[in-house]
Amino acid sequence: MHKKAVRLVLTFFVLMSFWLVLSQNLQPTSLLVGALFSLLAALLSYDFFIKPDEGIRGGTIRTIWLLLIYFFVLLYEMFLASIDVVHRVITMDINPEVVMIKTDIKSDLGIVLLANSITLTPGTITIDIEGDRLYVHWLYARTTHFGHAAELIKGRFEYWLGRIFI
Repeated sequence: MHKKAVRLVLTFFVLMSFWLVLSQNLQPTSLLVGALFSLLAALLSYDFFIKPDEGIRGGTIRTIWLLLIYFFVLLYEMFLASIDVVHRVITMDINPEVVMIKTDIKSDLGIVLLANSITLTPGTITIDIEGDRLYVHWLYARTTHFGHAAELIKGRFEYWLGRIFI
């Protein structure tokens, strides 16, 4: 039963996030309408959105707590990468490269979240996913060795997502 609750809550948060981004309105009425519609849509679609065998570790509260921590880790990494990209653009110090990195995450949802987190971080774009391999365009490739490049690119993302997904 708790796996259904986790899938329902995750679906609700994704839908509510889309509502906030698209409406760009934090008025209480808008938030209430968004929450109601997101809850209704989540109740009707969580089975389609997140597969029952997705591989989420732990219970609902633990998963929500770890996702919240992950969200702040993502914001922090995005901030640091933004500063680095601004510096590289101003100084024209770039070394673009496409690198292949492997992930230990087995869950499809976890891999997609990792790929999107890498893409949201300025200076990197995930261009393809093949199983447990991600192909990433890197604005300033410090190395092309896939093991070392993977650690630099994945950073803390894989650690936190690995605590949420199998």
